[in-house]
Amino acid sequence: MSYQHETRFEDHFPISVMISHHAGLEHINREIFTVIRQLQAQFQEDTRENEALSGTTTTYGGYQTSRKMMFLNREEPAIRTLRDQVILPGIGRYLQQSYDDKLRNSGTRTVSWANILSEGDWQAPHMHPSVGNLASGVYYVETPDKPTPQGCIEFLNPHPVAHHHGISLTRRLHPKAGDLIIFPPYYIHYVYPFRGAGERAIVAFDVILQTTQFIF
Repeated sequence: MSYQHETRFEDHFPISVMISHHAGLEHINREIFTVIRQLQAQFQEDTRENEALSGTTTTYGGYQTSRKMMFLNREEPAIRTLRDQVILPGIGRYLQQSYDDKLRNSGTRTVSWANILSEGDWQAPHMHPSVGNLASGVYYVETPDKPTPQGCIEFLNPHPVAHHHGISLTRRLHPKAGDLIIFPPYYIHYVYPFRGAGERAIVAFDVILQTTQFIF
């Protein structure tokens, strides 16, 4: 008996995460870390400028720049280098991989902020549900050398029933300075607190669709 068949495999609602490490940026990281520390010293107690005090974020403790500052649009050379040579090219690779040609003729803008955490500070589970958000990401400027899970970012499996079928409920990453992670904005994640000396400084961003010419 002969017959014909056609088979294909589809990824339904995949969660694509891009993880890239950028070596040789130690001097850039130091300069950006200095900028974040200076902003922290200036605005740590200002509820209008420190979003960690605003009650509108899931950051507990530490300092987080106001989004209205648009951290990646600052004029410091190190920040411009990070934006133009690391983050924007990374966003381009992620969008191409995740959306292929669906974003043809569609513009985007990047909303960005910086964050610094020290002993006991952490981030509760959250996602980035802004309308039109295509991707969220974080670049690690400084990370303390701590054992897992301290300071780690952990993602929650959006299909918890999958745990009954042998799939982990979470995916934990232990980033180092120079790491860039980009992921879907609906991927829930959180950050473990750490103990003792050291600080964790990052630059985070969302990629927002500007036009409506989005092809599904």
